Amino acid sequence: MTIKKENLPLLASIIITVLAYGLLSYVLLRERPSPVESNFAKQLLIFLPHAIAIVNATALLLLATGWWLIRNGYVQLHRIAMPSALGLIALFLVMYVTRVYLGGIKEFSGPRALYLYVYLPVLIIHLALSILCIQPVIYVALIGFTHRIEEIPRTWHKWVGRIAVPLWILSLALGLVVYVLLYRTY
Repeated sequence: MTIKKENLPLLASIIITVLAYGLLSYVLLRERPSPVESNFAKQLLIFLPHAIAIVNATALLLLATGWWLIRNGYVQLHRIAMPSALGLIALFLVMYVTRVYLGGIKEFSGPRALYLYVYLPVLIIHLALSILCIQPVIYVALIGFTHRIEEIPRTWHKWVGRIAVPLWILSLALGLVVYVLLYRTY
């Protein structure tokens, strides 16, 4: 059985998504470690939330720029901006998994009403979009990486990207709101 070139990005994106979900599930659902004793780990847990926010803000800017670039016909610059954003998201995942693995979960400490009516809805939407965006974003990226520029208009890249990128941008923006509420406001 041979797999056609046009089906490879879909198959690969599904496999990568399942592996990513598996890793995240392992880290999030495992038994929490005892408090971190290492001074380095403690400093890392202080540093990581802020570094993650910077990485996400930069990825958000690159995504928005990449979206603008392609809408205005700057294909080559789009092909730089979008993989750069994807690379930053990969870096985010490494930092996030590290933070969670080390026990760096912070509870919201603000007022209950703000928790119920702002923080929790924003967090839920952010997480839902993050989960939903992984596979289509990887799919679109793999099409971009595996096809020549002249082949891409004959793929689902444009159509899936028109849905995935705005949802990804919204997810990142809401993640930054969560960061501000957790680490800058309360």
